[in-house]
Amino acid sequence: AHVLRVNFVGELGYEFHGPVEQQVALFDQLMEAGKEFGIRPFGIKDMSSLSMEKSYRLIGRELSIEYSAYESGLDRFVHPNKGQFIGRDALVAAREKGLNWNFVTLEVHGITDKDSDARGSEPIYANGKLIGRATNGGYGWRVGKSLALAMVKPDYAEQGKELNIKILGKQFKATVIGESPYDP
Repeated sequence: AHVLRVNFVGELGYEFHGPVEQQVALFDQLMEAGKEFGIRPFGIKDMSSLSMEKSYRLIGRELSIEYSAYESGLDRFVHPNKGQFIGRDALVAAREKGLNWNFVTLEVHGITDKDSDARGSEPIYANGKLIGRATNGGYGWRVGKSLALAMVKPDYAEQGKELNIKILGKQFKATVIGESPYDP
């Protein structure tokens, strides 16, 4: 098996890559070796919660053909001055024209145990005007807050900006916060 220090949850983690026919045996060995440390499996909702606390973007949500790399907040990975690449000229031209969207992390206020956290595709408003949509959402267990990742119009992406999000027909206040509300 190959062990890689890569994961999509924001915590110190590893991925094991090995032959499919050995996956069950590898899992059993890991569980046995980790028993003294309290190791246990966790589900996809837990993984999603951890990734939101790090403002990690997912393919098909925040990373898609719908948004440019700049709109998704991937500026640090895009180097148009290092030579030609597919889509380079269109990407540079779009940035010079002005972005249509900005990626933000939101803290959603007022969610109780009788409400639902955002899940993605919820509309986001400012002063009654539709200005974006949630791309993902859920409860951040480390920070103890309801969080949402979203794409909003650039004028509304400033940290501290007060917005509203509609979840299952009910409006909640939301505040744009800094990326990675929990960073171990």
